[in-house]
Amino acid sequence: MPAFLVKAYARLNPKRTPEESVPLRLSILLCVLIAEITILAMGYYSTLNVLVIPLLTVAGYAYSWKARKQRNLGLKLALSLLVAAAALIFLRELVTSLYDTRLPLIKLLLWLQVLHSFDVPSRKDLKFSLASGATLVAAGAVLSTGMVYVAGLLAFSAAAITALVYFYISEEGERMGRRLSVGPQQVLAYAGVTWLAGIMVAVPLLLAIPQSLNARLYALPVSNLQRFLGDFSGGVVNPAYESGGDPFQRPPQFNPDSYYGFNPYMDLRSRGYLSDDIVLKVRSSGYSFYRGMVFDEYNGKGWEISGEHMQELEADPQPFELNFPNALVPQIETRVETFYVEQDLPNIIFVGWKPISLFFPVSRIKTDQFQSIRSPYQLTEGTVYSVVTDRPVYDYDLLRRFPRGGAEAEPLDDQYLQLPAAGEPGLDQVRRLSEDITRPYATRYDKARAVEEYLKQNYPYDLDIPPQDEQMDAVAYFLFEERAGYCEHFASAMAVMLRSVNIPTRVVTGYTGGEYNPFTALWEIRQSDAHTWVEVDFGAAGWVPFDPTPGFDYPVAGDGEQSPWLMGKLVNYLDNILGDGPVGAAASGAAAVLGATAAFMAGLPLLTIILGLPLALLLAAALWKLLATLVRRRRQKRLLVESLGREYRRHPVLKEYLGLAERLEQLGLRRRPDETLRQFSDRVGHYLRSQEFATLSEMVERIRYGGDGLEGERPRARKLADAVRKSIAGSGAARGPA
Repeated sequence: MPAFLVKAYARLNPKRTPEESVPLRLSILLCVLIAEITILAMGYYSTLNVLVIPLLTVAGYAYSWKARKQRNLGLKLALSLLVAAAALIFLRELVTSLYDTRLPLIKLLLWLQVLHSFDVPSRKDLKFSLASGATLVAAGAVLSTGMVYVAGLLAFSAAAITALVYFYISEEGERMGRRLSVGPQQVLAYAGVTWLAGIMVAVPLLLAIPQSLNARLYALPVSNLQRFLGDFSGGVVNPAYESGGDPFQRPPQFNPDSYYGFNPYMDLRSRGYLSDDIVLKVRSSGYSFYRGMVFDEYNGKGWEISGEHMQELEADPQPFELNFPNALVPQIETRVETFYVEQDLPNIIFVGWKPISLFFPVSRIKTDQFQSIRSPYQLTEGTVYSVVTDRPVYDYDLLRRFPRGGAEAEPLDDQYLQLPAAGEPGLDQVRRLSEDITRPYATRYDKARAVEEYLKQNYPYDLDIPPQDEQMDAVAYFLFEERAGYCEHFASAMAVMLRSVNIPTRVVTGYTGGEYNPFTALWEIRQSDAHTWVEVDFGAAGWVPFDPTPGFDYPVAGDGEQSPWLMGKLVNYLDNILGDGPVGAAASGAAAVLGATAAFMAGLPLLTIILGLPLALLLAAALWKLLATLVRRRRQKRLLVESLGREYRRHPVLKEYLGLAERLEQLGLRRRPDETLRQFSDRVGHYLRSQEFATLSEMVERIRYGGDGLEGERPRARKLADAVRKSIAGSGAARGPA
């Protein structure tokens, strides 16, 4: 390299004063490692990155300590080249992640942190490391879907405060021209108190500040794009169940780790409990149902798809624009939802109804005639995709006017009225029951609602029913024999009953919205949240969902919308976890109180809230002052007890003396560290112009130093103490402290 370039590079990298504090370096290293491990523990990066990044960081800090007094121009040049290489790798990875730049960007930050760790000789470099560690932790928030991030954030904040204390010690030592000797226990104690104080301030602010519920993203999260070169049928792929042949000619299957409704068929004879493992986490502003499969052909034992007509969609670039037929609804509710796959699932792309844009990590998908969406791959753990949904807001008075005849009514195939051949055991009885229930109603909507309510009110939801033991229609068996069942039985019964009175229906399987976790701001959907409901055709108004299962209701506009106040969500979440025990009852009570308080606050005029805020702050300040006073008095009493000896604190004479000493401290008369008891009593006697306190002090000296128990002297001590109190009230309180 030419000499002038070497000189120019040397001028750009002057030698810096090395930082000699080992505890400071170790605390910064701990911060950096916590930030890196917090990101790597989320599972987005390869095992190689997980192992190599922390090890190289430790090696870098060790080398930086050893070479802190050297110029290291060769190392700096090598690091500069490696930074350029990391930037090129980042740009290359960005090409396959144009719709979600989070992973390559955070990976670049991780490797820049590693490279920087090899060149941290000075205090300024260490400050940069701490700042970049904080940047990593902040960036990790956009990847977080679990509690790992919360633990990492707490650990990083504690380590960062410790590092800041060591920074202060190092800078003060430099200013004073000598190294300050401060023990690690003192640093940890100070940092711990500061950290707790910060938590006590931050948590109430977090609970008090309303949260935004709407996504503010220009590019929605989605996994790295996977290329699929061949063709795919669009059929459902579910390895948890046997495929091929007639599924209704073999014994029913059940797998607790995969819902049997996510197949090309749904066998109503299946029985069993699904696991409570989390399969999806969804970032959404509210509760919803997520559509998966749709079935239209009922065969007496279950449901099948009469014949799939697949349409292929391509998106290069993303997103997929889903031009599904529009329904005549006067209002829609737009939601942006991101799905995080936690366990391997079939190749069904679960979405809310009705999706308009899909960001999914493939270039081609397929949809069937029921607007169900299929991927060419299974949804593997770690898959991320996003959906923009225009959720219909149904006007039920409007639905009562549909369907209409004429040109505006869409032609409908008889497939949605199909039932097994006449004469099937039990079906005639089902038809008669349906006619009896719907006869009083004139509109399709009221008939559907009547059947839905009949099933909810007359049949219990029961997961412990035995297998069907009679050769009869599954719906008839549910209605007239078993009289209890799963959601599949309720939905099937409603669909068949409405078909028997000439109302088109179809059955839908998917997931309910799960449970909201306020710690992660995600809805957690488990295997056991798999669900089945019904869609009823209303002509130009489209397919409208109904849910006849007791305890379930298809969410309408506004259902499940999250409050912007975090406190209420935390209490509700803990209430659901803790159950019906004493602690759960307390959480329920707290949730009720918070809900009533929030409702009361929401109903107050804005001016009242604005005027009441200063009063609340004044009250908080008064309470804080009272608490500080109580703490100070308790500390003063503890110091008094320790000065007299803890072994004497229960002696009657000492109790009287301690009570007076506390009262005198409130007047500013405090025993100085260099004063004996006698000197202190003389000063008090001079101040009060009485000798009673001196006499009481002599009794204390006899107890402490003379070994005299002074049995029976409590009345005399009390008499002396009362005399001192009168002196204080009569003269001492009016004068300033001595």
